[in-house]
Amino acid sequence: MDCDVDVVVAGGGPVGLMLACELRLGGARVTVLERLPDVDPTIKGGAITTPCAEALYRRGMLPALAEVQRRTVDRFRAFIRAQDGGSGDGAAGGDGGQGLGIVGHFAGIMLRADLVDRTEPDLGDAGPAAEIAFVAQQDIERLLGRRADVLGVDVRRGVEVTGFDPDGGAVTVRTSRGAIRAGWLVGCDGGRSTVRKHAGFAFPGTDPETTCHQAVVEMTGAEELKVGWTATDTGVYAYGPMPGRIVTVEFGGPPADRDAPVTSADLQARPRRVSGGARLAHNIDVIYHRRYGR
Repeated sequence: MDCDVDVVVAGGGPVGLMLACELRLGGARVTVLERLPDVDPTIKGGAITTPCAEALYRRGMLPALAEVQRRTVDRFRAFIRAQDGGSGDGAAGGDGGQGLGIVGHFAGIMLRADLVDRTEPDLGDAGPAAEIAFVAQQDIERLLGRRADVLGVDVRRGVEVTGFDPDGGAVTVRTSRGAIRAGWLVGCDGGRSTVRKHAGFAFPGTDPETTCHQAVVEMTGAEELKVGWTATDTGVYAYGPMPGRIVTVEFGGPPADRDAPVTSADLQARPRRVSGGARLAHNIDVIYHRRYGR
């Protein structure tokens, strides 16, 4: 079978890069195609689970993860101190649970580290990996990107998969920069996966019921906002754990048009409405935003 590579992985996020590294360890020739030229700065996952940390630990990545987490926790604490007027760690609390006293959240309800029963078999001792949680998706992508480079994975950024044609036990992958023939094509290209759509795999999901906005902005009046997740009579909002980051969740149904541009007026009105009327600035300088309706 005449192929350029053994496997093409569509998508250079954490899943695609981790898979590519594992395949390369097994001796496969792997090419990763990622449509974005650089790591997306938009806030996505801000933490990882213990099983994820264990998987990366098994690949020798724990020291790098620990260093990233140390810097992240330092930034968290500095932000909280600033909100408290420099009086202390405030909401950071205690010393357990990855340095902030929490091990995650469920629908914005924080899970305290000191309440986790580590004698439960499913919550047992994970070793050093149990101390890792606060590593953002962008940091995971950068660390795995460096690992992929060391292992000899061919990562091509700024290349978009546009379709594919399977035939004779192989597949021709069509891209924005020409075709690649491979033994296998793996779709790791997100919830709106091009590979999934072209393959015809069903992805029914459920209808959206909320409207959420996330942004990092420069604003005044933020001192009236509570740090962390806060439920109000009009929704839920989250402020922090970095300066200017605000998330709003409204329960009145999905947005009328998920693809409509988010305006400055939106980013002024929604935090005011959900926070209960905090006197936020009239002029908000948007660093970046993310809008979603699920």
